[in-house]
Amino acid sequence: MGKRSRRASRQGHHKSTASRRPGITVTIGVTPRVKPNGQPSLAGELRLLRSSLLYSDHIDLVAPSASWLTDFRPLRGVTADNLWWTIPSLPLETLRRITPDDLDPVQARKAMRALRARPVNDPERRECERMWRASLPQVAKTVSEVFDSGEAQDIEMALDAGSVSMISKGTRFEDPIDQQVSWFRDRLTEALGDPGTHMLMDGPSTAFLRDSEVYPDGLPTVAATRSRHAAVGTGLVEKLPTFPDAPMDHVLEAREELAEGRAKYRASAKHLADKLESSALDATLPSEIEELWLDDVRPRLEDLRRSVSKTRVAYETGKRLITEGFGLPTMAVAVANLPDLAALLPSTAAAAGAVGRVAAAGVAEVFKARSAVRQHDLVYLLDVDRKLGRMRR
Repeated sequence: MGKRSRRASRQGHHKSTASRRPGITVTIGVTPRVKPNGQPSLAGELRLLRSSLLYSDHIDLVAPSASWLTDFRPLRGVTADNLWWTIPSLPLETLRRITPDDLDPVQARKAMRALRARPVNDPERRECERMWRASLPQVAKTVSEVFDSGEAQDIEMALDAGSVSMISKGTRFEDPIDQQVSWFRDRLTEALGDPGTHMLMDGPSTAFLRDSEVYPDGLPTVAATRSRHAAVGTGLVEKLPTFPDAPMDHVLEAREELAEGRAKYRASAKHLADKLESSALDATLPSEIEELWLDDVRPRLEDLRRSVSKTRVAYETGKRLITEGFGLPTMAVAVANLPDLAALLPSTAAAAGAVGRVAAAGVAEVFKARSAVRQHDLVYLLDVDRKLGRMRR
C-alpha cells in the first residue's frame, strides 16, 4: 500500500467501517488529557495504540486530543512564498485555526481567492499579504511544537504505516466541554454497537460509560465480551518486559514480521478472558488481568522460554547431524566400544549404521519438540518479547 492510499485512512467518519473490513478491528477510546503547556497529551492514546498494533488487524482511534494533528498537518506546507495558493486550499477546520474567531473560514477563503485575482500591486491585496506574512512565523512555530513532540511523531508513524484510522471529525480540542463529552459519548456508543469492532477504552473512558445512563444494565452481551477480549489481549502484551520502552518503529516492525501469529494469539486471549469474572465496564478488570499475568501467563511464558532455549541448542545440533554428519564417526566408535551393544553388532560398519538410526531418531524428537514449542498457545507473546528485545540491543 502506497503512502497516498495509506493517508486516505488517516481520518475516519462518524460511522465505523469496521464491519466491512477483513480481520479484527479494535476501536480505541481515550479520554482527552492536557499537558502543563496547554497542549493535548497523547500518552494514553499511544499506550493502547501500541498494544493494539500487536493484537488487531485494524485500529480506529477515537481521539479528540489527536484532532490537533489532523487540523495542523496541512499547515506544514504553507510558506510566505506560496500563501496565495496554499491558504485558500486549506481544509476549513485548518483555516479556522489560523483566522480570527469572528471570521468565518468560508468567507475568508472566498476573500483570499478574490484578492488573488487582483493585480499584485493592488492595495488591499498587498495589505492582506502583509498581514499573513506577519502571522506565518507564529503559525510555523505552533506547527513545529505540535509535530516535533515524540507523541505526535509516533502517531504519525502509525498512521503512515496503514491499518490505523483517526476518528476525530466533528470535534476540536478547544470545543466546549459539554460538546466534547457529547461527541465522545456518541463515538463510543457507535463503536460498541458496531458488530465488526472490539472496543478498547482507558480507565477514565470506562468509568465515563459506567457512570453514564447510556448502559444502565451494562453493555450488550456481544459488545461486553469483545471488549473484554480486547482488554485482555492487549493488556497481556503491555505486561511483556520489553514492551513498555519499545519505540513505535520497533512495534510496527514486530507487527509486520509476526503477523501470522496474531490470529492464534487472539484465540488464546479469548479463552483466557472468558475465565475472568469482571465485565468490560467493571473497575476490577485491570486487576484481574494483572492477576492473570502473574499467576498464569508469566509462569507459562518462563517455562516456554526455557523450553525454547533447550530446544534451540538441540535443534541446531540436529540440523548439523542431518545436513553435515558432524559427530557420526565418533559416535559410531563410542557405540562400538560399549560391550553390551558391541556384542550385538556384527561389525563396526553395522555399528555406524545403528548410530545413524539412533541419531535420526534423536533428531526427529528434536524437531517434534520444536514443533510443540511453535504450537504453544502463548508462543506469539514470547516471539513479540524476543523481537522487541533484539531490536533494542
